[in-house]
Amino acid sequence: MRHDKNKILACIIAQLEADLLMLEQAVKLARDTATHADCLGSSKYETMGLEASYLAQGQGMRLLEVERSLAYFKALSLVETDGVVVLSALVELENEQGQQQLLWLAAEAGGLKLRCGESIVTVITPKAPLGTALMGKLAQDDFEISIAGIKHSYEVIAIY
Repeated sequence: MRHDKNKILACIIAQLEADLLMLEQAVKLARDTATHADCLGSSKYETMGLEASYLAQGQGMRLLEVERSLAYFKALSLVETDGVVVLSALVELENEQGQQQLLWLAAEAGGLKLRCGESIVTVITPKAPLGTALMGKLAQDDFEISIAGIKHSYEVIAIY
């Protein structure tokens, strides 16, 4: 089955935009909560305001990650991979049980999983063990990786 990289790229961007909107609202709510008068404790044991500020900080960091990922994918120009797994390659992979998965190799948004039409796509980075193992592979290449002491075998079915 041939996969349309432009369509999948559009799905990734749409998912990141939706995530960004949700995070912007969450950050605003957490900041408002952290600075609200009812959250300021009257003793050192009342830490609701402090906890809300930690939450706001964490969500703010996540917001920056999603903004960076969105900028990366919006600026991405799709190039022919010449049948080699490189950044921006869409890879169809099959494990030893015959289960197939579709992976997009990117510098950002590692771990993002989304549905695009009938396909489920997972974005991975070269920093992930599977991403590292995939770099430079060709279609029909077999390889093994060990994750948490467990060996996994894969075959590269197709590269788009």
